[in-house]
Amino acid sequence: GRTMLLSLLHIGLAAPCRTRPPTMQASGLEAERNKATARRGVMERSFLQPGTALVALEQKRAANPIGFGAKAAAAQVKKKKKTRTKGSRARPLSALATELKASGVVRIDGALSPALVEELREFVDAERVQATADVKAGRCDQKARFADLVLLDKRCDLLLPLHGPPIAALQELLGEGSVLGPLLQEVVGEAGVLQELACLTSEPGSAQQPLHPDTPWTPIPSAYTAFIALQDVDVEMGPTLYLPGTQTKEAHTSFFGGDLSLGNAGVSGVRRPPIPEEFLRSREVKLGLLKAGDLALYNQQTLHCGSANESRDKVRRQFYISMKNPLAQSKLCASLRPAFRNKLTLGAMKDELAALNGRRTRVDEGGGRGLFGKLDEVDALEVRDTEGAVQIRFGDEGSQLGSEYEII
Repeated sequence: GRTMLLSLLHIGLAAPCRTRPPTMQASGLEAERNKATARRGVMERSFLQPGTALVALEQKRAANPIGFGAKAAAAQVKKKKKTRTKGSRARPLSALATELKASGVVRIDGALSPALVEELREFVDAERVQATADVKAGRCDQKARFADLVLLDKRCDLLLPLHGPPIAALQELLGEGSVLGPLLQEVVGEAGVLQELACLTSEPGSAQQPLHPDTPWTPIPSAYTAFIALQDVDVEMGPTLYLPGTQTKEAHTSFFGGDLSLGNAGVSGVRRPPIPEEFLRSREVKLGLLKAGDLALYNQQTLHCGSANESRDKVRRQFYISMKNPLAQSKLCASLRPAFRNKLTLGAMKDELAALNGRRTRVDEGGGRGLFGKLDEVDALEVRDTEGAVQIRFGDEGSQLGSEYEII
């Protein structure tokens, strides 16, 4: 009855769905939960404005991005902090950082080159096939290759390795001459931690998600995510929907029916009925109608959701990275392979990308494969054959460690 429906809505909107339950009874409960979640998403969308495309501000690529030579930059920042007088002012924010602070989301065009977009898209599709086979055969745990998300049916959140096209993508996104790199430097600093490196795929028939923040409201934003389109995105394909300006305490309070504490109940919060109809009707709506290689960077406190993919045969792929603010207090989920978690700061990544100098692999003075390569070798230890041996697979020049290790 009504009580059961409310209970299902409560459960279903705690977001993101975790690993699929092993029993038939649990699977049935999950199916009902997903139906309730989907109904909530459809109802919310009916109260929202149709929306217009998120557009990019006029932007210039930095010749010398803030944060390059991360160690030297850190020393300079610390020195300036020590010598700053009472009347001195902090460095003013860039136009993009100012817009991000005000609206919670910005667009950057041409963040990835067309050739790399195509290569990365093919890589992701092949990696998904391989990861699915590895999990199905018991060679690695599902949580080491796939993340969980709201309304998983016809969606896939694939955790990516640190070799091949993902390295080239990080170079274009964060390396010298990029727009995103300096912007992230402004909002999380060089001590910001890589929280996510993955690709979200939305297939035809995927349902409208309910609105949610990825993290609850806190005075200091916890993290920022960049969604990069791996193909042109049109309305039929279910673009990400953003409500600009909803990263604030006031917006979260209204969204959660006057009780801000509900936003702390889960990673994406719990929205109990009734739906905040007037609040939703009053909000501006922006759609991530991106061209291949464009990105949307958003504060994870900003309300957003994946729209329904109503196309006949168009798959929407979003490569994404997230950076955690080192000052954040919130507990965050990480769409990141376990071997990489809490191992990569923005400063360290920029230093490694500078050392790679456009290459995808390198050998350091000690004969190792550099920071990314070493972490990728640890990640490869997650994959085992049915005999118990570890299968080492790399997409470039291979491992310095050989092709197999015996488990002792």
